[in-house]
Amino acid sequence: MPVAIRLSHKGRTNRPFFRVGAYDVRTRRDGPPIEYLGWYDPKSQDKEKQFLVKTERVQHWLSQGAKVSDTVRSFLTRAGIKVPTRPTTRVRLAKDAPRRERAVARRASAKKA
Repeated sequence: MPVAIRLSHKGRTNRPFFRVGAYDVRTRRDGPPIEYLGWYDPKSQDKEKQFLVKTERVQHWLSQGAKVSDTVRSFLTRAGIKVPTRPTTRVRLAKDAPRRERAVARRASAKKA
């Protein structure tokens, strides 16, 4: 089951509040999580209390292969939690280059024959 660590919206009009959780990737935005990991309160004046997360549980889900949304990734980085980076398109294309070259060579040899 693919898991994503992302935000779900709670709160009310003009008073946003978000919960950080581990979700099945097929779950809707405000759907039930596998586990709540913390919260984010954008209206809080105290920057220390604006974002709270259970560090050891986040590390557990990351070790299980959970993907992290871009917003949560930035919050975790600010909180000092090391999040593995996703390979960029350039890295993925470089990794696929030998396979693509073999496919092109195969097609060229098939046309000659």
